[in-house]
Amino acid sequence: MSTSHAPADLFFDLDRTLWDFDRNSREALEEIFLEIAQPNLPEHKAAAEFIPVYEAENEKCWKAYREGRITKEELRPLRFRKAMDRLGLPSFDGMEALAEAMGTAYVERAPYRTALFDGAIDVCRSLKARGHRMFILTNGFEEVQHIKVNRSGLEPFFEGVFTSDALGFKKPHPECFSKGLALADSRADRAVMIGDDWECDVEGAIQAGWRAVHFDPSQPPSISAAPWRISALPTLLELDFNQR
Repeated sequence: MSTSHAPADLFFDLDRTLWDFDRNSREALEEIFLEIAQPNLPEHKAAAEFIPVYEAENEKCWKAYREGRITKEELRPLRFRKAMDRLGLPSFDGMEALAEAMGTAYVERAPYRTALFDGAIDVCRSLKARGHRMFILTNGFEEVQHIKVNRSGLEPFFEGVFTSDALGFKKPHPECFSKGLALADSRADRAVMIGDDWECDVEGAIQAGWRAVHFDPSQPPSISAAPWRISALPTLLELDFNQR
């Protein structure tokens, strides 16, 4: 194992941290809505009406999934069906099939979008050049998160992509962190979690004995002490990861 003076091991969340989930998702949703949903709805609805409703229902469904109340297979069509319900659409023949088709299309299309947050590639390149071992630790699905990393150009910088789907535990569960740590052959006192979700990424990491960086583009940075807060990825290059 490396000594305590070696560069820290950095574990990045993926969605809304490196990969611009909201932008990529909205582009895919608009395409899916116009091509698949709109022609089959009993009354006209615009994509601009559908997307914010879907996003709200998606968050609720993901919370239920994280808490183990629904499965991955249930989540994919459920968020689309609930969005149609919230839009005030009456039940119609084919609604369930349409939700299934939209859920399938979303998983097939969204991961291939490649928008990243500003500076993502340059920051990853610089951190790797400084000697940091870097890993992805994400609550996403195994079959889609690897596609995102590969297609967006992030793959060369990371030694592993660890998904909750494969680990069997979702952040902030401590087993998600301990299993990721074991796969990376690292230690809690060397690990730093970087992510956008305060509960899952920051509090989960701290409870596991790691240090953490909270990425929140809407808030001013605070980098004097851990847990650090950053509003732009290049600020990572200013942090002293050996600081305890």
